[in-house]
Amino acid sequence: MKKRYLKWGAGVLALGAAGVLLKALFLEKYFFELKTYDIGNVGSQKKLRLVLVTDLHLKTRLYPYYKKLAHRINQLKPHLLLIAGDTLDSSGKAAVAQNFLGLIERDIQKVAVLGNHDYLAQDSTAHLKEVYAQHNCRLLVNETEVFTLAGTRVVVTGLDDLLQGEGNLPDAVAGIGHETHHLLLIHSPLQQEKARETIKALNQTRTEADQLNIRYIFAGHNHGGQVKLLGYVPVLPDQSGHYVQGWYNQKAPYLYLSKGFGTSRLPFRFGARSELTLFHYHV
Repeated sequence: MKKRYLKWGAGVLALGAAGVLLKALFLEKYFFELKTYDIGNVGSQKKLRLVLVTDLHLKTRLYPYYKKLAHRINQLKPHLLLIAGDTLDSSGKAAVAQNFLGLIERDIQKVAVLGNHDYLAQDSTAHLKEVYAQHNCRLLVNETEVFTLAGTRVVVTGLDDLLQGEGNLPDAVAGIGHETHHLLLIHSPLQQEKARETIKALNQTRTEADQLNIRYIFAGHNHGGQVKLLGYVPVLPDQSGHYVQGWYNQKAPYLYLSKGFGTSRLPFRFGARSELTLFHYHV
């Protein structure tokens, strides 16, 4: 009888371990979640669809779950696709990004920033920039771009990566004044701390009519911890700060930190399912 219970217990443990392994290696990596938020002037009936994707970590081939992601983006028909860095993994090739972006409708306007792994990839960031340009995507490196989305002027500022690059917000917003709809795209959420201080300092030197009005900051990099055990995150990437996932800041500019899509270092996720984020931006 005792042996039977021991065998039963061992079977339960083995089944549980198999379930954990299935969840980590397959479910949380292959079956991403779509998170949806209403932002902006929520009382307004007019709204834009902004889609945020980050940390694709494309390597040397395009796996089926990336094709599923591209298909879902096409279904959402965003007015603007925001790509918050680490499109390539450190082992990644620009040709794989070419294949992925080729699956997304070219008419969808896209804007991107660089992440630390984009700098470490096999192909240069210049090559990646060329790939982006071929697919209607503007790569911003300490620059600002003005988009007209469904008749609405939306301004996006993008900063260089915090770890491998050299972010410069004053240069990025040179010539940019008060905008009704101004977004900031970064890779590491920790970069928002200096950015907010810089915004405050710049505005102190400007007239009220010319002050920066950045309303939202979008970031990636932290993968939601990638491995989270009962809410505890054992390890975060370098230059992550205390940020894990979701919304931060009590007043504008508000920060949204996506859990991202791909994996780095460890080839699995646990407690941090891959994410695609849709913002209904009321204007």
